[in-house]
Amino acid sequence: MTRHNYLLRYVLFFITAVLLMTGCAQTWSAKVLQFEHWPDDASGAGYYLRLEPEQQNNLEYQAVADAVRAAIGSVGLVEQDSEQARFTLTVDFGHSIERKWVERYQGPLFSPFGGYWSGFGPYWGGGLYYGPEWVVVPAEVYQSTLSVRITDNSHDGKEVYRATATTERYEDNVLNQLRLLAEAVFADFPGISGHSRIIEKRLD
Repeated sequence: MTRHNYLLRYVLFFITAVLLMTGCAQTWSAKVLQFEHWPDDASGAGYYLRLEPEQQNNLEYQAVADAVRAAIGSVGLVEQDSEQARFTLTVDFGHSIERKWVERYQGPLFSPFGGYWSGFGPYWGGGLYYGPEWVVVPAEVYQSTLSVRITDNSHDGKEVYRATATTERYEDNVLNQLRLLAEAVFADFPGISGHSRIIEKRLD
């Protein structure tokens, strides 16, 4: 096979790989566990988002509060001051990094000499090198957890909603994770008490 043919095969393989990657939409998912005893007359009521003393003047928790405020709008509550609000909302957020062994797909690898994978190892002589398609590699995994608790001031501070959303990603983008976790916490609000479910979103 001539050098020109090798180059042509490489270009075709590269174009195909790019089209496959761009055609696959990324998805985001989180596990949500929730408990609720939501009152029927809560529509249009006010809420007050209270930060604990250690959360105040903390830029991270200011970002948490902003994400929750943006997501809770779908519930039908209105933010008010602490004296007027019927509900008090508190939040907690955690972000950690773990190193794990993960399985990843590597697919066929191009080689100018070619080849394929046999039971005895790699064999060269085509245009693509077919090694093991799945490999186990070390990776940094970023875990983010957002918890929201709502109490009803008109019923002596009775807890009426509690939800925790947890996600693991290989990219470290805390602000984006906050937004998505806050949306997951209030998805299909108030949901089924004691129900654990997976929330998935398509990332454009």
